[in-house]
Formats: sequence, structure tokens, C-alpha cells
Amino acid sequence: MDERDQQVWTSCKYGADAEETHDGSGIGNWNESYYLNFVDPVAQIGGLLRVGNRPGLGYKEASVQLTLPGGAIAFRAGREQNATNDDFASQGLEFVVKTPTRTVSVRYSNSVARIATPALMADRPRIVLKNSPAEKCTIDLTFEATSPLFVTDPDQLGDCTPGGSVIAADHYEQFGEISGEITVGSRTWGLDRVTAMRDHSWGPREWASFTGEWLCAYFADGTRVTAYSETEDSGARSVGGVVVTADNVLHPITAFTVVTDYAGEATWNGRYRATLRAQGLPMMVLDGTIRHLVPVTQATEDRRVRMAQMTVDFVGPEGGWAAAEFLRPLR
Repeated sequence: MDERDQQVWTSCKYGADAEETHDGSGIGNWNESYYLNFVDPVAQIGGLLRVGNRPGLGYKEASVQLTLPGGAIAFRAGREQNATNDDFASQGLEFVVKTPTRTVSVRYSNSVARIATPALMADRPRIVLKNSPAEKCTIDLTFEATSPLFVTDPDQLGDCTPGGSVIAADHYEQFGEISGEITVGSRTWGLDRVTAMRDHSWGPREWASFTGEWLCAYFADGTRVTAYSETEDSGARSVGGVVVTADNVLHPITAFTVVTDYAGEATWNGRYRATLRAQGLPMMVLDGTIRHLVPVTQATEDRRVRMAQMTVDFVGPEGGWAAAEFLRPLR
């Protein structure tokens, strides 16, 4: 490892010490999460991987969602008892920071459910998971940073979401590339420098029900985007995120509008269309085909929200690919 690779790589207030877990003692709704997404547009495999620690509530949780060629997904989500916040490991999924702000090991060994029709996850996820074939899955990946750590809020404070929802008081993201292998059942994919993004958040968390959109996009010219929008009950709309150009200059997003009539349905045949403005850059007009749509429902005692997670292939001058999500209140 050369001297440059050992240097802390950050554009925000978070550095190497932020890569560790944090003390949430006495905060009942404390959450600390580690997350990774990746999209390989050639092999048509992608992933959303997350570990979350909720020591005040006595558990930790993990989710593994792989989008597979042909439209199927491989999925596992679960909780286990835990009252500590010592690492990012649960359900066989583990994130280990090897070089702070630079390199992360991502490993998983457990079963997944192969779900041929993801739309069925909208209303009967437990039945779908119970009746889908279980297959052995192993993931062995290394994340190498291609951008510095950055935050997505305009004030550079590290707030996780642009609106009034309480998701995390501290949060940073980083673009990179993953390399390694993924095996599901009898099939193995070798991944070499596949576009990826990781994030790390911590602080009090209250699951909210609001209308919102999230986009993590990778374009052929090396531009990368992470964009958020949130519309509250009052009608107030907030946006956040950054455009990172190929030279790793960060441009804060000032406007992000997704043009859609999606209202939380289990299936939807529309296209992904959006406009985006960032400081110092011309307006981006995005038009894409949705390759996978996974309608996950997140529920609490008093609310339900549809999280329609998708992979997107963009066409035209802004050709590229993305992981994206629509959030829609169901009650």
C-alpha cells in the first residue's frame, strides 16, 4: 500500500474515527447502520445490503437483496437479539473497514429466498418468503473508494434526509467500486470494479411515512449522483444530495424532480423520468427503463409505507444505470 492510500480521504467533517461504531447509551431509539448498493449493468446483477444495530430496542438486523438477471431477486431479512453496538454483523452479513475512508470488506454466508415474481412481496411477504425456494448464498467483496467521504445536506452537518423525518443525525456516503464473487445456488458471478456506493449513519431513528424519492446513479462519463427528495404532509418539499463529477468535484443538488404517477402499487409499467440541477452544472434530464421493481412494505403500529426499490437503465446523452427508490405512504 503506498502512502497516498493510507491518507484519510474525506471532503466533510467525518474522518477515519467516524468509521467506527458510536456510543448511543441511554437513547432508546438509537440506530447505527451500514449500507452498500451496487449495480453491474453488463451482468445485470445488483445489490442492496444493510446491517442496522438498535441496542436500545434489544436487537440488530440485516437485509440482503440481490437483483438477478431475468427479473428475479434473492432476498433475506431478519433480526437477532443484541444489546450492544460493537460491530456491523448480523444474519451472516458483515462489513469490516480495512482502511478507514478507503477500503471495506463485505462478506455474507447464509441462505436466501429466490423470488421469481418480486411484485408478490407487496402484500404477502411472509407467505412469499416461506414458499420461495431457499438457496445457499455467499458474498465476498472488497469495496475500494473512488471518491472522498461526503455529506448530502446543504448545510454540511451530516443530516441523513433533507426534510423533517428523523432518520439519523450523522451520516456520510462514499462512491467506489466492488470486486469479488457472489454465489446464489449453483451460479457464481465474478465482479470486477463494479460501481457501488456505501453509507454509514447513526443517531436517533423514527420510521416515518412520507412521499419521497431516492436515486443513486452512475453515468458512462464517470459522473455519479446521490439525490433525495421529501414531500411532507404540509406540502413542503426538500431536496438534498450531490453530483460527483469524474474529477471528484462535488456539486450540491439544488433541485430534484421525479415525474411519475406511481402511488404505491405492487406493479408499475412506467419509466423513470427526472430532472436534476446541481451547483455549477447544466440541468440533467434523465429517462430510463426500470429493470427490477421490488415493492417492499415497511410497517409500524400506526403507519405503513411502500418502498418501491428498483434498478434503472438510462438512455440518451445521460446514459448510465442506477439503484432508486420511491417512498409512498399507504396509511
